[in-house]
Amino acid sequence: MTASRTILWCQIALAPLIAALATLGAVGSFATVRDASVAYFGERLAWIVPIGLDLGILVLLSWDLLLELQNLAWPILRWIAWAYIGGTITVNVTAAGGDPAGMIAHAAMPVLFITVTEGVRHQIRQHVGLAAGTRREKVPASRWVLAPASTLLLWRRMVLWQITSYAKGLGLEQERLIAISKLQQSHGRFCWRWKAPLSDRLALRIHPADDVHQDDDIEELVNAAQKILAVEESSGVRISNVNLGRHLRAQGYSVANDKLAAVGKAARARMDGARL
Repeated sequence: MTASRTILWCQIALAPLIAALATLGAVGSFATVRDASVAYFGERLAWIVPIGLDLGILVLLSWDLLLELQNLAWPILRWIAWAYIGGTITVNVTAAGGDPAGMIAHAAMPVLFITVTEGVRHQIRQHVGLAAGTRREKVPASRWVLAPASTLLLWRRMVLWQITSYAKGLGLEQERLIAISKLQQSHGRFCWRWKAPLSDRLALRIHPADDVHQDDDIEELVNAAQKILAVEESSGVRISNVNLGRHLRAQGYSVANDKLAAVGKAARARMDGARL
């Protein structure tokens, strides 16, 4: 069984457990919220408050996760859902009458549900970020400890230049330092900052253009990706860019996250062209 199939089966197994957790939390707080609403909505209509709150929370969180999956995150949905959950927890905790055990028991289920939801959101963000090449790799903690000042500048340039690969950011930083050393050799250690030509100084602040078709190894990567896609699709499986990257790295290829989407697109385009 491949890693992708294992992950799929784990997700299928977790889905009913998450649904059961949400159901238990809703049932557990239903009576408390209904009783607290009787004074304002009457005995006949008090039941619509807990059901409306729980249904609204599920709709908001489901909508938020759907937008995350499409890489169109809108955090206001999550904040409003949290506010509703916070209100439900407040009503339940108040009903405990100051008993610490009762307060913890009433708050445990909603907090656990929020934690599980955030775990699902984190997985979706990782998946979408890898597929789209927008997830920024973390700078190793050891570098922050050993060289905090230069690491901060490196991280700043990765953010400003929208560089998602740490290896690529490190390579560009090395190229920048080499360019500075050449300017220092030509114009002096400190004087280069105002004696060097404006174009040379400006080049240090601009992210160099990078086209995937200009890389020397891109042809080899596309060919390897095309073979992987052909093998998988012959088995009736259409793999994502995330799994494509895993296959390429397993074969010894080094491919950055921001290049993976372009490689997969080029490989699929060649396959589509070959079918015509």
